[in-house]
Amino acid sequence: MKFKTHYEYLIKNFPIFLIALGINPAQYMGMIVSHGDKVDSFKRKFEESGIHFYHGVVIYLLSYIKPYSDECRQTKNGWVDPGDWIIQNKDRFLQYLPPVD
Repeated sequence: MKFKTHYEYLIKNFPIFLIALGINPAQYMGMIVSHGDKVDSFKRKFEESGIHFYHGVVIYLLSYIKPYSDECRQTKNGWVDPGDWIIQNKDRFLQYLPPVD
């Protein structure tokens, strides 16, 4: 399937990704609408780091879900930029993401 937008990719693959991580997707599907637009500013940063934008978006949404949210943004050790966190953790999560066709 060829995805026209990152939203199409998220609707199909975000639940699969969450299940692979042992997270109930029913609790988090609303994040696609509420946070899916915030990641556009990271597109260039992802692509320069070898992360497909759609994959970066999925990992970005994960950054709002505990326990991963404790590692990003305001943490006990200070501020961690979400874009940097995604790049640093791409190998940790890419194995759970379906390819982008």
